[in-house]
Amino acid sequence: MEKHLDPKSQQRYSVNEAAAAANPYNEKLTVMPAVGDKLGPNTIQALIGEGGSSSVFKVWHGELEVVRAVKILKQGFKADARERFFTEAKILADIRHPNITDIFGIGYTDEQVPYLELEYVDGVSIKDMLTAGGKMPVAAGLAIAYFVCQALHYSHIKDYTLYGKIYRGLIHRDIKPENILVSMDGGVKLMDFGIARPSEVSLHTVGAKVMGTLVYLSPEQLSGQALDHRSDIFSLGTVLYEMITGSRAFPQKTLTEIVQKKSAGQYRSITSYGIPFPDRLVRVMEKSLSVDPADRYSSASEMGAAIYGVLKEVSDLSPYDVVASYMKDPLSIPEWKPSAQSKEYVFAAGEPNKKAGLPWALIATAAAAGAAAVGIMSLFFVGS
Repeated sequence: MEKHLDPKSQQRYSVNEAAAAANPYNEKLTVMPAVGDKLGPNTIQALIGEGGSSSVFKVWHGELEVVRAVKILKQGFKADARERFFTEAKILADIRHPNITDIFGIGYTDEQVPYLELEYVDGVSIKDMLTAGGKMPVAAGLAIAYFVCQALHYSHIKDYTLYGKIYRGLIHRDIKPENILVSMDGGVKLMDFGIARPSEVSLHTVGAKVMGTLVYLSPEQLSGQALDHRSDIFSLGTVLYEMITGSRAFPQKTLTEIVQKKSAGQYRSITSYGIPFPDRLVRVMEKSLSVDPADRYSSASEMGAAIYGVLKEVSDLSPYDVVASYMKDPLSIPEWKPSAQSKEYVFAAGEPNKKAGLPWALIATAAAAGAAAVGIMSLFFVGS
């Protein structure tokens, strides 16, 4: 039976279907969906993120009447990229944690290009928050990092069945501001397990290629040494550093400079920014950013406990209430300073950052619009 398409679809899908079925990853055979297109029961609403190997769309699941996200593997990529894509699906399908994004299924476009159907988080990435508002109040940065520790501890100790084998623990390998989302109601979500792998083995050979984003990688990742879960602890340390100072721990521009500085443990101390920090927070940063993994926290749980201890020094609120209040009104979490009369810390309004007072909903909308217009990474980061 002849298949009739409207002119728009004819232009976008004018390919030989037999050829597409034989080789669905040839870069000339397909294009990414457009707003209004259907992917199974899902209708594309917007492009919300784009990376080197995948695109992420906000979709409406008509049968369930819910908003979700779909991550689609771009055409024309090598077998190892497809294998990592399916490995991410298997990993997420085996994870159930309130601080990790959920997966609901895997599907295929009409051209047999795979996509993942994922939880849609109505929120903002840490990257977008830092870009819009600069550094965060110390309490907000600590509370967010605390929840990421919960997600990492879970993923680090869990048993996974992958390709018929059982593995103990997982290394995320790509902890960075783009991969941490904060929902409008205060939930913190770690996402993008696209290059995650079991602690004791590498599933996919990548040769000499360094996977991840250079400025957030551990020294052992950059040097190609064996990794364990403490690599993620270092990376989370760089993110916490950036949240509370507004600057990167390792701002160098070239791989050679970054490797040199990280290998020597040379980063600007947080005490040099002229911002009052508790002594315990200084120790948290120093320990998490240690060059030798043996000198770091032994687990994400231990790091989370240390962060929680500092948070109780600077705020009377629970970690969730800190984040929820910050998302409702960024200026509701005041800066703080040490009391001259005691070792206690007191809140201080100080000079508010006007950018930090912007409603996060507007920032999220602007970030999504930017992603659709120029393909930047926004609410969902897509693995490079």
